[in-house]
Amino acid sequence: MTLIRLISEISIETPGGKNLKNEEVVRLFDTYADDLYRFAVSYVASKHDAEDVVSDVFLRLLSRPILFDRKFEKAFLMTMTANKCKDLLRSSARKTSVDLESNEWQLLTFDGFTDKNKEVFDELMRLDPTYRSPIYLYYYEGYSYKEISRILKISESAVGMRIKRGKEQLKIRLEEES
Repeated sequence: MTLIRLISEISIETPGGKNLKNEEVVRLFDTYADDLYRFAVSYVASKHDAEDVVSDVFLRLLSRPILFDRKFEKAFLMTMTANKCKDLLRSSARKTSVDLESNEWQLLTFDGFTDKNKEVFDELMRLDPTYRSPIYLYYYEGYSYKEISRILKISESAVGMRIKRGKEQLKIRLEEES
């Protein structure tokens, strides 16, 4: 990505007032960009929009002093990504319809996916983001309900209910296809 070129010119502050080295931003990008991208694709169901979201997240890291605990850096970046996805989905530029039959998310290749796993993932991507995001974070990224509640800024009981309802919808959809 061309985003790496920007990193050499900008730094951010960390707790204690120290500037975060450009190498640290590159490390964050190298470590988490793919995870953030997959999460963004699962949220907005468009590879192009997901690329924009991830770029916006890292540009924000580069452009403003941001304080976050290193122990929770992935959760912090996931929260930033979720917020950017919500902003995108609410924006008037995104109000045009998305062709879910185009299966833009199929570019997400997970090693070891069986045909059944691929079918489940494809149906997951067709779910409303309200249910899709918690299921994706729980089953594909391995977050707990508590962590998901912080990332999506909803209660733990809402996370559980959305996962339950989303699984019910997935079950119905998968039974219809069989």
